[in-house]
Amino acid sequence: MTITEQQDIEPARLRILQTSAELFADHGYKATSVRAICEAAQVNVAMVNYYFHSKEELHLAAFEHARLLAALVPDESAAGSPEAQLRQAISELVLTMLSSGPSSLFARLVARELLEPTAAMARLAEHHVLPQHAQFTRLIRGVVGQSLPAEVVQKCVLSAIGQVVFYARSRSVHELVAPEITYDDAGIAAIAQHIADFTLAALAGLQAQKAVAP
Repeated sequence: MTITEQQDIEPARLRILQTSAELFADHGYKATSVRAICEAAQVNVAMVNYYFHSKEELHLAAFEHARLLAALVPDESAAGSPEAQLRQAISELVLTMLSSGPSSLFARLVARELLEPTAAMARLAEHHVLPQHAQFTRLIRGVVGQSLPAEVVQKCVLSAIGQVVFYARSRSVHELVAPEITYDDAGIAAIAQHIADFTLAALAGLQAQKAVAP
């Protein structure tokens, strides 16, 4: 291997990862061929086999590449009241799922995986879904204390996260039926505030119902 070839190894590997992540997100795992990835990344098939051994391993690596680009690490250092911490977590999730840029690639891959589950689902659950779910469980429990049973808290967690996922997956529909909802920076900030307001109001309502229940 020449010096030039050695110097091109890492850029080539990154091109493969970035290109494959984009193609998998746009077309899905089954519809994306290794040859199509190679053509788009301007590498040969042997290089893909050398780095990743198989299409399945490349898919998993592309997921991890996109996850690291998005820097999806729960912020455990957030200060303030439980309500403020929950607002911040919702805002961060909305920005991750709706904003353009590196984080949007991971969000698109997640959306595709939910529609067409593959071997990446287990890794996605382990490295992203479970930590995120635990974070929201802790934050919502911090807001409601012990006033609500665990089952209700878990439903609240799924409702809060589900609102964000719905906005992310239904954006094209929203643009047709509710054009006043925008996805520029101001619009995304407004969506985050609405979801946080709605979630906190729902939690307060559930607590009030529990307090007056016989």
